Amino acid sequence: MQVHVYTIIQLYTFELACCLFLSFGNSSQVANLSSLFDVFLKGIFALSINFPGTRFHRAMKAADAIKKEIKMLLKKKKVDLEENRISPTKDLLSHLLVTSDTNGRFLTETEISDNILLLLFAGHDTSRSVLSSVMKYLGQLPEVYERVLKEQLEISQGKEEAELLHWEDVQKMKYTWNVVSEVMRLSPPVRGAYREAIKDFTYADYNIPKGWKLQWSTNASHKDPTLFSNPGNFDPSRFEGEGPTPFSYVPFGGGPRMCLGQEFARLEILVFMHNIVKSFKWDLVIPDEKFKYDPMLEPEKGLPIQLQPSHF
Repeated sequence: MQVHVYTIIQLYTFELACCLFLSFGNSSQVANLSSLFDVFLKGIFALSINFPGTRFHRAMKAADAIKKEIKMLLKKKKVDLEENRISPTKDLLSHLLVTSDTNGRFLTETEISDNILLLLFAGHDTSRSVLSSVMKYLGQLPEVYERVLKEQLEISQGKEEAELLHWEDVQKMKYTWNVVSEVMRLSPPVRGAYREAIKDFTYADYNIPKGWKLQWSTNASHKDPTLFSNPGNFDPSRFEGEGPTPFSYVPFGGGPRMCLGQEFARLEILVFMHNIVKSFKWDLVIPDEKFKYDPMLEPEKGLPIQLQPSHF
């Protein structure tokens, strides 16, 4: 069976985010929202020219359509909460509706829909990129695939058929997470991020004034030979023990503005890998397929693979 990894994983990560944040799992609505988010993502880093035909204009229209859908869900959720049909802790949207700040102020509907839009965007697209890259590397490196499979089968030993993973099971996936970490080192889902200098400073003989905008590059840090020996080699053992030098490995950023979703992404990725390697082996249809940033790292042809069922 041949499938396109990037398309399938998009639905997996987006539907999971919808379930957790909105308790929303209607497949046709999820697919529609997912396609709107794809348009939104493509234009979010484009030049802000809001003119018909531009990526930015299409992204703005997609964002409006997404927020309209979220507000409809929000109104229904409000009624369900008022009539005690659902718990305030059922999902994030319910929690935002009933929770005030320390001054007793509640978020407005617009503020809630903006927050949900941001979380749905951040909660699925980088994971989709990482999982697509993981599938590529496991398809290219059968010895790594076998070691990941061995670890996952050991975790499954003693479990009842169809028994779900527990938190302690995920903590045992040390080699598997080292593999994911090495994938993110070599193929980070985002190129970097922007920051503003909060004071004058000097770096590499350059004087940077306060207020200047800076971009730090994930790729440049991850492939710096002074930080990682033989940086072009795939070597999960780099992450054993204390791991890399602090702030040299930054797929989730670093410091006080480090990605809040790091643990969610870790859990989502590891659970997916546990199930995929136990169920399937695969061959890359296009072994040398290129990946590009647009704006996340993605396969140019969608990463088609040929799946074969495993028998465990």
